[in-house]
Amino acid sequence: MHPPPHPATIDTDPPIPFTDEEIGSAAHEKHMPSVRAIAVDPDRGLVLLNLVGADASVSAVMMELLRSKSNGVGFMPTLFAHQPTNIPTQLSIQPGIRYTTFRSALATSGGSLNVKNWCLLISTANIVESRRRAPIIPPQLLPLSSVPATETAPAVSADKPPAAPPPHYVVGAATATTPDPHALLGHLRAIGVVIADAWAEAVRDLALDAQLATSMPAAGVRCWRIDGDLVKWVDLVRQGIQSQRFSIPVPTAVQQQRAA
Repeated sequence: MHPPPHPATIDTDPPIPFTDEEIGSAAHEKHMPSVRAIAVDPDRGLVLLNLVGADASVSAVMMELLRSKSNGVGFMPTLFAHQPTNIPTQLSIQPGIRYTTFRSALATSGGSLNVKNWCLLISTANIVESRRRAPIIPPQLLPLSSVPATETAPAVSADKPPAAPPPHYVVGAATATTPDPHALLGHLRAIGVVIADAWAEAVRDLALDAQLATSMPAAGVRCWRIDGDLVKWVDLVRQGIQSQRFSIPVPTAVQQQRAA
């Protein structure tokens, strides 16, 4: 047998969990890996789950969550954790939505790589994943005579209302008090909202006031649900323009005409 490698030779900058504090444990059968970050949409399911523990335990919990007929896994908060306690005790993924797993080994002081650090993240919280797909444009926002280059909402029967578009999520540091405006901007562009970069903070403030961006139960991170309804966002931007909440630069030619 070969001796374990020196920690410095494993990784000069090893990956770390979201927080050093244990928030609780995820439980499936005999497996109880440590939860270091979690975000949940109470109406839909898991947004993010960061687990640290033995390879077998972390893998068992993640695979159970992703199993097609899973009943979810349990969550037991740590009694002395300095985190919110509004996380549900049963965790399950959101049906019909893709998830991505980010995984890495953690180098211990003894050089072991048996401790794993996994993060389960919903695709609608991943800007890169979201922007790979063309936005779905509702028919009421399309010109009648145009042929859309993007996807359009699928036709539905008259007696059945169209399905609501899924929400997106902005995940931030545990110390954040509002969603990052530029992260929000990325998600809005994935939804189909076209706005200037300079409007990011104003749009965020309007969205919070209109509850199109709402805080979700989370620990180790902060999380906001972003309404996926493009029509609502178009109305919000229109209201912001009408109320002069956005700085709109005047073209140079117009400025010269006014000066003349």
